[in-house]
Amino acid sequence: MHLRLLLLLLSVLILSLPALAADGWENYSNPRFGFTAAVPPGFALTQESDNGDGATFRSQDGRAEMLLFGANIIDGNFSDEIRQRIGWDRQEGWTISYDKVTSNWASYSGTREADILYVRGIILCDGSAGYFHLRYPQDMQTTIGPVIGRMVKSLHPAGGCEQSPKAAPGAAQN
Repeated sequence: MHLRLLLLLLSVLILSLPALAADGWENYSNPRFGFTAAVPPGFALTQESDNGDGATFRSQDGRAEMLLFGANIIDGNFSDEIRQRIGWDRQEGWTISYDKVTSNWASYSGTREADILYVRGIILCDGSAGYFHLRYPQDMQTTIGPVIGRMVKSLHPAGGCEQSPKAAPGAAQN
């Protein structure tokens, strides 16, 4: 089963590389949790986790940061997991001004001082979830804001996982 999943992820990556590379987007695949997401132009990989949970990307100027990661849903369900993450971000000083939480996908955003936070999560197979967590300065809104929709649509589970939506609804922006 794992070999089949790995082969499927590899084929999706190979098929998507020419289209993504043509406009500067790159594809990130996480084999541990079985999801992929597009990384916008101007963001570079700065760190991968030792345990395979995910990776950190930063903008060329270092002012914006995106985390792409998977997590096991420990207690409750996906909706409870997201509400907990929203609570953690509030404890970190973020004022959450938008949140939409469903049983299989969620988005929320907010501000802290001069920064904007946008988080998207989807449920994956086997009791886990995939996320992107994007933090950027408000003065980069005209640059980063338009790419969030594409990032939302690109975050999806590996083939064979039927728990997550086939096409993610559009993103709300601050």
